[in-house]
Amino acid sequence: MKSLQTVQKTFRVFQILTQIAMILCFVWAGLAALGMLCGAVWYHGGVVVGASQELLYRLTETGGLAEMTGVLLTETIFALTDGILLAFAYRYLKAEQADGTPFTREGARQIKNLGIRTIVLPMVAIIVAAVVSAIFHLHQSTGGDWNISVAMGIGLILTSLVFRYGAELEETRALPAANETGGK
Repeated sequence: MKSLQTVQKTFRVFQILTQIAMILCFVWAGLAALGMLCGAVWYHGGVVVGASQELLYRLTETGGLAEMTGVLLTETIFALTDGILLAFAYRYLKAEQADGTPFTREGARQIKNLGIRTIVLPMVAIIVAAVVSAIFHLHQSTGGDWNISVAMGIGLILTSLVFRYGAELEETRALPAANETGGK
């Protein structure tokens, strides 16, 4: 039982860290979108109080308005993708804490789905960012390392198999106990 308590405490730490990372990703996406909004205002001849084009050019390492907008758009895409994946992970960790054990069929299903999403969503984000980079003629990397996402996704899918097996063991252990108490 002590091992399960250690697992629960570890999952609780992961839940807190996941929530913090998720919030930071959404804040970063919002800031990048705000930068794009400033670029749109400047493009149409407007003025943004308290912000200068030169500062955003330096921050985004770009030399023009179109290039800056493209970089900020790709950053928004990747930040939103990471935030969404972290939201799914947070949802799983929260449900696991409520269940009291990772060894449930529903938890195994959720972690398998998270593994699939960890593979698919970054791939879609990289494709969309590549299209944006081509439209804005960006010559820099579109970010994201899909190989890491694939490895993490496969790891999560394999973990879901272990958790499902654990859930099946728990069910088979509970059946004899239920039969013994039901027969007396």
